Amino acid sequence: MSDTMNKKYLIIILLIPLIMSSVYGHGVDVTADTMVIADETNGQLAKDIADSNGMNISVYKFTSQADVEHILEHSVNNTNKRILMIAYQDSGNEFLKKHSEVSDRVIVVDDVNNDTIENGLNKIMNAPTQNEESQSSFAVPLFIGLIIGILVGAPIGVLLMKRKNKE
Repeated sequence: MSDTMNKKYLIIILLIPLIMSSVYGHGVDVTADTMVIADETNGQLAKDIADSNGMNISVYKFTSQADVEHILEHSVNNTNKRILMIAYQDSGNEFLKKHSEVSDRVIVVDDVNNDTIENGLNKIMNAPTQNEESQSSFAVPLFIGLIIGILVGAPIGVLLMKRKNKE
């Protein structure tokens, strides 16, 4: 009986990391917090306008709508993420319909020309950001650690108490 019980606890302990890894399944955002979503036709123009105005901003040339939608999703949780969209405007407008709370940090330029890009760059560089991420970044690992500690510690404690009572 004791051997079967030990195997059950071992299986539970081995499954916990597998369950926890799915928490961060969305992926890590490796793009800059302040960025321009462009494509092959207007990426260089945006970079030239930013450079000529002394703005330090990253311009990313995307080739798929799915990649753009993935990056936009990061702006929901990352309150420091500011995005100017001069390509894939349909995706941007659809995203803003669902997530109006980021409308001050995600700006879509529908009529792309030199003036609208420059105005959009100025707006995005001055868009407000919040530093909530640094406050919550401590709470999440702490909470996960507590859960793992309880899930691992409780069965081990029960096992030790049963062994002690048998002696």
